[in-house]
Amino acid sequence: MKDNSIGESEFKLMEQIWDHSPISSGELSDICEQIHGWKKTTVYTMIKRLSDKGFIANNKSIITYLVRREEVQQQQSEEMVTKNFQGSLPNFVNSFLGNGNKSLSKDDAAKLMDMIAKHTEK
Repeated sequence: MKDNSIGESEFKLMEQIWDHSPISSGELSDICEQIHGWKKTTVYTMIKRLSDKGFIANNKSIITYLVRREEVQQQQSEEMVTKNFQGSLPNFVNSFLGNGNKSLSKDDAAKLMDMIAKHTEK
């Protein structure tokens, strides 16, 4: 990935590529027109941009992804926490849970605690 930033529309296109890869650019355009109402030229412009950024390969109009969904999600999550919460994961979690408006199930809390234990510096 040369430029690792990705916009909302590009992410929506990537979702279709991840779900249908490998896929012809024509098929991809048809899917995006049905789902998002995008014109073929819009889809082809985004294909070019994503290819230039190193997210996808376009080989004889067959589109395949080069970057996994999880990699993009992780990068976007890190950017959001850095930009909106000064890099503080506790501030993000606190904001996500709100002022007592939301609660976690015991199962979700246990999973989070397991993840925290797994990623805690020793």
